[in-house]
Formats: sequence, C-alpha cells, structure tokens
Amino acid sequence: MTFMADKELRETELLDYLRVYVMIWQKIDFIWGLFITSYIPLFGFLHFYQKQIGLVFALMFLVAIAGFTFVNGQALRQHYDIAVTMSREFRRRNKLFPDINGALLRTAHDGRARMVLFTHGASFAGFVYLMGERVGTDLCQASTGWVCLWQAMFG
Repeated sequence: MTFMADKELRETELLDYLRVYVMIWQKIDFIWGLFITSYIPLFGFLHFYQKQIGLVFALMFLVAIAGFTFVNGQALRQHYDIAVTMSREFRRRNKLFPDINGALLRTAHDGRARMVLFTHGASFAGFVYLMGERVGTDLCQASTGWVCLWQAMFG
C-alpha cells in the first residue's frame, strides 16, 4: 500500500515540477515578445522619421533603450538558466516518464544565454546606427549624421 502511495506522490511531484517548467517557458516567451514588440516600433520610427533628432533627446533615448535592452537580456538569460537547470534536474529525478526525458534531452537549451547576447547586441547596434543617422546633420553639410558626428568629434 505504501509503495503505491509513494509512487503516486512521486508522480504528482514530477508533474508539479513539469508544470513549473512550462510556466518558466511561458515567461521566456513573454519576455521575448516584449523585446520584439518594443524594437519593431523603434526601428520603424527611426527608419520613417526623416527629420533630425536632437542630440539631447537622442542621448536620453539611447540610455533608455540601453537600459531596457540590458534588463530584458538579463531576465532572459536568468530564465534560460533556470529552465536548463530544471530540465537537468527533472531528467535526473524522472524514472517514470522516459519519453519526457528523451524530449528534454533532444531540446537542450544550454546555448540560449549566448544567443540572447547576440540578438540583443545586434538589435542595440542597429538602433545606435539608425539613431546616429538622424543626429547631427545640422552640424555640417554631409548627407548622413554619422559623417557629421565624426567631423564634430574629430575635426
């Protein structure tokens, strides 16, 4: 009788663990969605707004977007670390559901933290490039803001 109760308790514990694991992935999806839906309008604004952007506004905008990108990236990296740790722990404890172990092993997520660094870095670099195109064009007669900024800084 205790063996059956013990087995049911382990099954319930594993299923609760799996439920939390799924919730972590839902949070990861939400954080990615927040990042993507924030950057799309930024790129659209900088692409379609053809007027010059003031330097002070650009710097404040840059600091705000840098902060958002950093916090979002850190949240993603932490949640990926939690998901990877939970996956390993679940596979270690799970003897009742071998198919789930196989699926978790095939979808290992160890490199996702590096991917976040790449995606967020590339997005921020693209934002900085587009912002530089809109700043400083009144400082000189060049066609792009980057040339004007370069001339203003280095002569």
